[in-house]
Amino acid sequence: MPPDNRSEVSQAFVESVTMMATATVSTNVAESASSQVVASLQGDDDYGYGENNSSSLTVPSSTSQVRAEAMNFLSDADTSLSRLQVFPAVKRLFLKFNTALPSSAPVERLFSIAGLIETPRRNRLSDDNFEKLLMLKVNKV
Repeated sequence: MPPDNRSEVSQAFVESVTMMATATVSTNVAESASSQVVASLQGDDDYGYGENNSSSLTVPSSTSQVRAEAMNFLSDADTSLSRLQVFPAVKRLFLKFNTALPSSAPVERLFSIAGLIETPRRNRLSDDNFEKLLMLKVNKV
């Protein structure tokens, strides 16, 4: 990354981690009351897959702690993925944006749209034009 953009990108990263952590904390507070009622009705989760057992993804409570955690992550020299265990707020953001899609439905949808573009009347489109038409069709708002 160019040095002149580093501070802007760092600030955007810290803001994203902070927004994610505050949204998570407010959602967890609202869900904790309802999950306590459900847990009392269903019993304990013996295998640790329930919502109450998410201690590895808990985030610091205050905004200043989250900001400090994000800045510490950026200044850390270790770049391995296992290092995310030390920074739970960053890990939560990482999992949100770096999770693979669980099905092939988007790919099938893309091929279906491509079939609509490649019609018998449009059989001589160049690769570039076909790709541009496909991107326009898929990304239309």
